[in-house]
Amino acid sequence: MVEKHIKSLLYDNDCVIIPDFGGLITRYVSAKINPVRHSFAPPSKKIAFNEKLVLNDGLLISTIAYRDNLPVEEAQQLVASFVYRAKARLQAENRFELKDIGIFRYSPEHKIQFEYTEGDNLLEDSFGLPELVARPVRIEEPAVLRALIKERQQEHQLQRQPLQKRLKRAYNVAAGLALAGLTGTALYFLSLQADYNISSLNPVALFNSGYAASNGATASKYASDYVPFTVEEQAANYSSILPVEAPVAEEETVLAPPFGTGTAVSASESITADAHIKSVDSQAETEVAPLAEEIKAPEKPVMTIKAETGRSYIIIGGYSTAENAENRREAVREAGFASKMLLPGKSGKLYRVSVADFATPDEAKAALKDYKKSFGETIWVLNY
Repeated sequence: MVEKHIKSLLYDNDCVIIPDFGGLITRYVSAKINPVRHSFAPPSKKIAFNEKLVLNDGLLISTIAYRDNLPVEEAQQLVASFVYRAKARLQAENRFELKDIGIFRYSPEHKIQFEYTEGDNLLEDSFGLPELVARPVRIEEPAVLRALIKERQQEHQLQRQPLQKRLKRAYNVAAGLALAGLTGTALYFLSLQADYNISSLNPVALFNSGYAASNGATASKYASDYVPFTVEEQAANYSSILPVEAPVAEEETVLAPPFGTGTAVSASESITADAHIKSVDSQAETEVAPLAEEIKAPEKPVMTIKAETGRSYIIIGGYSTAENAENRREAVREAGFASKMLLPGKSGKLYRVSVADFATPDEAKAALKDYKKSFGETIWVLNY
């Protein structure tokens, strides 16, 4: 029974103390890569043991009493009997195994040594993450290298062919080169003649030239008896047709009178009135500005206690890191309690989280019963 509660507490706490035996401490281990197995292990927790942490902090006993619905004295007896059995087995067999956690042994100096056995992943952030195994990547040859290898294979095959086939292949290549040379030479000599053009060999050009010769006469867009107008005649005709426009006189822009008045306002008077309104608005803004500066933001509530205050606090837990303590404090504050975090003093190392604080110890002890209904029997009063 006690082993089950110890394992469950290791999921949520960084340190679990077994009274008169020692303390189990957890630490974070990042993800690991195994280059031999090609596997990826998720982040986890590793457990260490410190036999000097024997002072009872009430965490294990109060948890057993709360979850099994037992009195605190009976839970304390269960823990004491568990410690007695563990020490007796160490004395007799020099070996005591805490299931799914680790193995305890005595060293030659008669000190307890702990060996952690990796079982379940105790890190909640890695819940459900399995160990992944990756297959090695096969290195394939690039396309250029494959093409070169193929060409070399073809060359080896050609070298193995009979001599007659190779001579026939060489004859075909030489005949093609000779034909190309003769064709180029003939074209070169034809281009040297002055009265001969190579482009005349194009049949399409010959067809187009014959068609253009047969249709050489261009169509005229004017009749034979058409006489065009001169520039002076065109200007006289335009002046007789188009009307003459009268010059437009400049008028002063007059604004429409406002509703309910009978007089019109000119543009200059309207601009003067707008300038006066803007000056009045700017003066009003300068008068309101000092009033806005006097408004102060409301003070934030104190959530971290850094020094002794002389008040009594109801403590619901202690944590080895400030991050865990802040998370616990924010969760309690969201539930509607005035939770605060107390920084460790000169002789302490734990960040304590309170659910309420009072001016006197008597007030805190009187309210302790009410808070035990919500936070269990493990809470206690600290005069700080």
